[in-house]
This record gives sequence, structure tokens and C-alpha cells, in this order.
Amino acid sequence: MKILVINPVGHTKWDESDRRFFKSIASPDTEVEVVSLASGPPSVETINDYEIVKPLVVEKALESHRGYDGLIVNCFLDPGVDELKKSLHKPVVGPGESSLAFASVFGGKIGIVSIESEALNLINQRCRELGYSERISTIRGIKIHVVDLEKNWDITRRELINESMKAVKEGSDVIILGCTGLAGLAGEVSEAIGRPVIDPAAAALKMVESLISLKLRKW
Repeated sequence: MKILVINPVGHTKWDESDRRFFKSIASPDTEVEVVSLASGPPSVETINDYEIVKPLVVEKALESHRGYDGLIVNCFLDPGVDELKKSLHKPVVGPGESSLAFASVFGGKIGIVSIESEALNLINQRCRELGYSERISTIRGIKIHVVDLEKNWDITRRELINESMKAVKEGSDVIILGCTGLAGLAGEVSEAIGRPVIDPAAAALKMVESLISLKLRKW
């Protein structure tokens, strides 16, 4: 199967590292291509960023989806995902909706640890839209911008662990990392806090692989 991943940002800085990450967790018969927008914000952390990238993501997907079995919009806020579901028959998934679906399987309360920005309000809104509000115990953020996460991974990990521990104290039974820029860190955080931690990018890939394997599509 072939999957297209769209990074909703106006640069290609993360394309190759994301491609390597998805390849490392993909099933053997899965091919993954990662592309970004021709223009747009450097990250999606504000309401304005979100509104800007939504139509750009839809445009990019509609012009690029042919030849692929499914699509991922690689941002926890799922910009453009709902719109694309109405336009394309093939599976289109977002990391936010995918990780919330996986988290719900564990039962109990869900904590989300993301980036401290306007995005936290958008995450809360997305949880309401998807019907998960009553399952959410807390939505927290680390004080590092998305574009700065990779400057010092030790600090990023430490902040994630600290905020995730606070989420556990607030009643969370499972933690979601609420930003795809945190891809690859779920295992270390889980080991440190003693709770399941879901990587949203990985969840999106496994969700779209499953939908394709099950031959589920819109008609």
C-alpha cells in the first residue's frame, strides 16, 4: 500500500526525518511519501495558523492524492481532515482523531500533553467535536515552540515527562502526546511515568494502514 503524508507547514525541514520515522514503524509492504505545503506558517500553534493551513492542505491533497491508497495530515489538530473526508473516497486520517480512538480502547481517562499555545484551545475543541470531552482529564502543554523542539531533545523529554506526570496526578490513565513534532518520544515518556503513552503520528499511520487493509472506503 502507498500512503501520502502531508505536513501542513510552509517548508520541507521535517520531510526527511518524518519519512524515516514513518518508515521505521510502517508494515513491510507500506510505502510512505512525505510532502509539505508550497507556502504556509512554520508550525501550527495558533488559531490563525490553523485557519491558514486548512484550505492549503485540502488543495495539496486534492492535487497529490492520485496513486496513493490513503492520506495522513500530519498535525495533531487534523487541519483539513474533515473536509477531505467529504471529497475523497480513500481513507484520510489525522493524528488527533487516530490517537484519541486508540486511547479510548484503554478505558479510563485521557490526558493530552502538547505545546503550550493557542493550540491547546483547538485541541479541546477537536476533542469536543469528536465526542471525547468526558474522557479527557487534562490538556497540558510544555513551554517549547514546535520549531524549537529539536534544539535540545533532553530538555524536550524532561518537560514532556514532567507534564505527563502532572497529567497522571490529575487522573489520566493514558497519555497522548498532542503534537506530531514529538514523534518517537512516546516510549521513553511511557517508561518514565508508568502509563501507556500514544504517539499521534504513529497512531495515524497504523489507523490508515488498518483502514486500507480492511478495504474500508467511502462510496
